[in-house]
Amino acid sequence: MSGKVRYKPLYLQVKDVILTRIEHDQYRDGESIPTEAKFAEEFGTSVTTIRQALTLLVNDGMLIKKPGKGTYVSKQKTKLRFFSWIPETKRGEEILTEVITRFEQKYPTITVECLPTPYNQARKNLMQLISGGNAPDVVHIQSHWTSYFASIGALEHLEPLLDKGNLDNRFYEKDLVAGMYHNKLYSVAWGVCPVSMVMNTYLIKQAGLYPLPSPMTLEIFFECCQKLDHFYEGEDKYCYALNVSTDQESDFLTIYFFLLAFQGSFVNDRGDVIFNSPGNVAAFTWLRNFVRSVRVFKSTIHDIRKRFARGDIAFIADGPWIKYQLEEYTGAPFERNFEVVLNPVQNPGAKSRSWNYNHALAICSQSQYKHQAAQFIDAITNDYDISNLYYSQVGHLPANRTYLSAPMYDSDFFNTYKQQLTHASCINAHNASFSKAMIFCTDAVKKILYEEREIEKELNEKEYYLNMLYSD
Repeated sequence: MSGKVRYKPLYLQVKDVILTRIEHDQYRDGESIPTEAKFAEEFGTSVTTIRQALTLLVNDGMLIKKPGKGTYVSKQKTKLRFFSWIPETKRGEEILTEVITRFEQKYPTITVECLPTPYNQARKNLMQLISGGNAPDVVHIQSHWTSYFASIGALEHLEPLLDKGNLDNRFYEKDLVAGMYHNKLYSVAWGVCPVSMVMNTYLIKQAGLYPLPSPMTLEIFFECCQKLDHFYEGEDKYCYALNVSTDQESDFLTIYFFLLAFQGSFVNDRGDVIFNSPGNVAAFTWLRNFVRSVRVFKSTIHDIRKRFARGDIAFIADGPWIKYQLEEYTGAPFERNFEVVLNPVQNPGAKSRSWNYNHALAICSQSQYKHQAAQFIDAITNDYDISNLYYSQVGHLPANRTYLSAPMYDSDFFNTYKQQLTHASCINAHNASFSKAMIFCTDAVKKILYEEREIEKELNEKEYYLNMLYSD
């Protein structure tokens, strides 16, 4: 994954081979398997090694030892509990049900129960399950939540569990680095999700502004928004939308690409806070002037998406999951009403930058079925048929980078997000206090954009508190 040789003990390798045979019905439910001595002869290893492997499979519920008779394949299926917010919409529920059904058909010894949660309550609900000793086996999280949950011992180290091919085919800087805590991997991307601009083509065409360059310079984008305001004057229409909610992360993170356009950031690669950098000062100066000058809709992300789908907002910034959500709102294919455009740049010829708001998967340390949980993650992120069934409908870019060239991802929607991915990376969220830091960052957004606070003074003050937080 990162240049290191990954060693797997022999007894775990033997366990994997036997488990694969069970899953592919080479050893059928209720039937006996070969003796320890026969396995030892087949694998060229000791009986002790075989016994270690079989004991793990017995503990996992895959095998049953019958004294005096031998070892048999259990008729009882392993039931995994999967925590996710994908089912909070009807279309999301349909897609996930289809994916789980496909998985269970391919892995008949495992069943999956989905534990649905609203996205805006996901972190709190997951924490309650973990605290109550009732943690799910597999959890759907944002990649930047990883450091916190890993720091409290809630997540399992993944490298010994996941298939090496799955890890080797992933992006490092755009995926795996976001799931690291203290140099160990605790989560992997379910889908790679660069944030990009999305436009309502109907509004743009009605105003006579279509087509638009991709990317636009910030100056052209600003002028476009002013023209939209003038064209739709007196109507309940907005040129752009900003997230304003109780979610202390997304309010800041949804404007983060504007900071990147000015070479701003939150922390550098070493983890040092650089919140009062010249780039951030310039970005917030531009943003405040923008918010003062044009009609910007301010609400929760759910309201923004609904109003955007209705044709009330011209531009929003969102991840590729917007595909299935807008298709559910409108009942029409994404391309009929919307188009993805690269994030604005400061100067002509500059690279359009973004960051990856990756949906991620992790295994809870409380799980009794870690091996099966890893198989589930491997399948829904790396199995060609199962994973691409999900990605092609939801809109995420595949975690397996070799799938990006598949024909199903050759569309304007996917091609623009792939282009955005070229200069996108993961935000440095390795500090376990990252989510607390977002409270300070969001407060700075509020005070600068809506309360007229002096920009450099506010950023200096917040950097002071952020350094105190990160030094603990």
